[in-house]
Amino acid sequence: MRVHAGLGQTLLAVVPLATLLLAVLHRQERLSVRPVIGTLLALAGIAVMSRAPLREAVPLLSLLALLGGALCFAEAAVLVRRFPPVHPVTINAVGMSTAAALLFAVSLVAGESLELPQRTATLVALGYLVTAGSILVFVLYVVVLRYWNASRAAYVFVVVPVVTVVLSAWLDDEPIRIGLVLGGILVLAGVYVGALRPGRSPVHSQRSRITQVSRVNLRHPP
Repeated sequence: MRVHAGLGQTLLAVVPLATLLLAVLHRQERLSVRPVIGTLLALAGIAVMSRAPLREAVPLLSLLALLGGALCFAEAAVLVRRFPPVHPVTINAVGMSTAAALLFAVSLVAGESLELPQRTATLVALGYLVTAGSILVFVLYVVVLRYWNASRAAYVFVVVPVVTVVLSAWLDDEPIRIGLVLGGILVLAGVYVGALRPGRSPVHSQRSRITQVSRVNLRHPP
């Protein structure tokens, strides 16, 4: 392992911010203060939870690979919203088939040995990753992208570590320290500010402007 898992989680937490910037670049969204503040809060929370060893030397190629992966996640969410209406299962089938073919080709070029898993536990884990961890999650994510903009949907990348910590404490008896609690609070606060907090609707804003104009006219009639 060339990069500590904590640092990897921290870098993936920048996906919402990267998604917002790419969505602005693609003219799908407007840059506003609230999503940026929410992303920074969530990023700080993940950093507190993971306690990434930033003092350790990190290979430049590995760091660039992590950042490239985060940008790919972000760009994918933006591009999906530009596609014409397609069933999520169809998108998943095309994406997974293409990825499998590319990974198979890269594996052959790298000279890796192709072996089928023998242990039952490995088969069960692969079955879960393929069905629930890949197909179901991807389909649900595409459905969410139909109703939410890309930057809001991308907050799933900062919620996953919190859920992982809770499940680890429950299933593996991992001790919950103060850093995990404080980090989780920051992450939840960031998700609420950036994605869940209801904003002012255009109708509400228009009514407010009309009310202000009416008050001014009453005070200073023409």
